[in-house]
Amino acid sequence: MPDQYKRVLVTGGAGCIGMPVCRQLLETGCDVILFDLYEQIRLVESKIDKDIEVYYGSVLDDSSIRDAIRGCDGVIHLAAYLGVRRTEINNLRCLDININGTRKVLDASVLSGVKKIVFASSSEVYGEPLTNPVKETDLTQGKTVYAISKLAGEELIRAYSEEYRNLSYTNLRYFNTYGPNQIAQFVIPKFIRNVASDNPPIVYGNGMQQRSYCYSTDTAQATVSALFNDASNDQVLNVGNSETLISLNDLAEMVIELCGKDGKVSVMRKDGFAGTDRSANREINVRYCDTSKAKEILEFEAKVSLRDGIKRVIKHGVIQPKWATSERNYTIDDSL
Repeated sequence: MPDQYKRVLVTGGAGCIGMPVCRQLLETGCDVILFDLYEQIRLVESKIDKDIEVYYGSVLDDSSIRDAIRGCDGVIHLAAYLGVRRTEINNLRCLDININGTRKVLDASVLSGVKKIVFASSSEVYGEPLTNPVKETDLTQGKTVYAISKLAGEELIRAYSEEYRNLSYTNLRYFNTYGPNQIAQFVIPKFIRNVASDNPPIVYGNGMQQRSYCYSTDTAQATVSALFNDASNDQVLNVGNSETLISLNDLAEMVIELCGKDGKVSVMRKDGFAGTDRSANREINVRYCDTSKAKEILEFEAKVSLRDGIKRVIKHGVIQPKWATSERNYTIDDSL
């Protein structure tokens, strides 16, 4: 552990990425401060290590953030308002949490003398890329309010670092992270939940949309490395696993196989996006990342294969929070 990072705050620390980030930070010898919403912490509290300090609150609450960040040297800012339908219907809420919430975290960081902040951005900022694999220098042309909010967060962090020279940063653009503790409205756990219940995984559109999925411990490893590695200061880095490129059709078939439901469940394909929260003009056809910069700077290389990762999620089980149960066709964007 670098001496300058003895106490680290993880906002959104009870989430799919936040949990392995906190565990990996503990392994380095850091004091780890987990900050998240009460309802999110309750979903996973039995899995939170007893050595982690837990703070409940929203990033919009100045006093909660300031209490949690007191004495911290580093911050990993994962907290965000997610979801295709949630962010599009509640666009003001999305902008408030993802932009104003980020600013409040930055203000508290400056007041507390934090030395570095690692920010979770998203591949959504690229929209439908002109070429693949996507590089950090490629055009950002996000199609959604969520994408705009993440770009604004990146620019806020860059601006604060320029204004307050003692504050360094790394902006990480996550590509399709999945893993334990991910709620069932993301595509992989949603497929798993359906298939495990002997229901078909539903694929909308032609099913040829291609993504590349990165297991949460790999994403976490890159995130923790970015905090400790000075070579990543003031950089934008893609984080993902381009070895796992797969179509939604093939992903659904893989989940059926790994759940042991061959011959019992078949993929249900629906033309177009009628009845869902998605639309043809919002859908991304192909997007996967070039991680050569993260490999050079962080020595990052994803280790968990898609098959092994899905097996782990099946074994772990799928979370279905109460707020999601009434929205059957609600599909959270999985680009984080």
